[in-house]
Amino acid sequence: SGALKSFGYEPFSFFEFAWIGIPITVVAIAYMMFIGKYLLPKAELDADQEIEQEIEATVHDSKKQIISGLILAVVVIVMALDLKSISLEMAAIIGALVCVLTGCLTEKQAYASIDWVTIFLFAGMMPVSTAMDKTGAGKLIAEWAVSLMGGSPTPIIMTSVLFIISCTLTQFMSNTAAAALLAPVGVAISQQLGASPKAVLMAIGVAASCAFATPVGTPPCTLVLGPGGYKFMDYVKVGVPLVILCFIVSIIVIPMVWPFFPG
Repeated sequence: SGALKSFGYEPFSFFEFAWIGIPITVVAIAYMMFIGKYLLPKAELDADQEIEQEIEATVHDSKKQIISGLILAVVVIVMALDLKSISLEMAAIIGALVCVLTGCLTEKQAYASIDWVTIFLFAGMMPVSTAMDKTGAGKLIAEWAVSLMGGSPTPIIMTSVLFIISCTLTQFMSNTAAAALLAPVGVAISQQLGASPKAVLMAIGVAASCAFATPVGTPPCTLVLGPGGYKFMDYVKVGVPLVILCFIVSIIVIPMVWPFFPG
């Protein structure tokens, strides 16, 4: 969305991601329920761990839970309304401040929760995207990529190739980094073909989130490695088919919602 805005296009709206997010979620849940779980090793949770989890669940302040839930709901509603007077960033910041003011978080907890790596990554990549556009580097890369695809690839082939590249990168590096790296390239290639970049960037974004095939692609995968008793190949066995399903769903749904050549 930031890349679209930096290149002068209308960014994605807050809930626009749901058009592809919901179908992928449904397919992913069905896959894990009926296929994926049978590919995983069977591991029983230690009884002591269960007791610890129950104790931890009861020590939380129910009042704070309700307040934080209401804050989240209001922030999401404000974002969804797309008010001109309150940007998405301002809505999020105000919500965070209210969390601190109401005692749901301490100042130290709020500060510690900020993902500085992501902030500086995007703060750095947005100027790089602009520089690639202004200097012509993006166009040069786009021409080179298009020539590798046969000189005049169809938008669907271009989107498929970028999806595969993004998905491959995200298995071994940050998903935000993969998306930030490929976003300006996707815009430039779209411009080279005279197509709308929205479909291409949505494909890159979705692919960058498909970090299921390795335990190092995204922090959640790493966090469940030990508790689940998984090995590297467990992620490959379960993750690769899921990535393929996400690819199929994306290639079908994305062009329908975001046409390459809107009328």
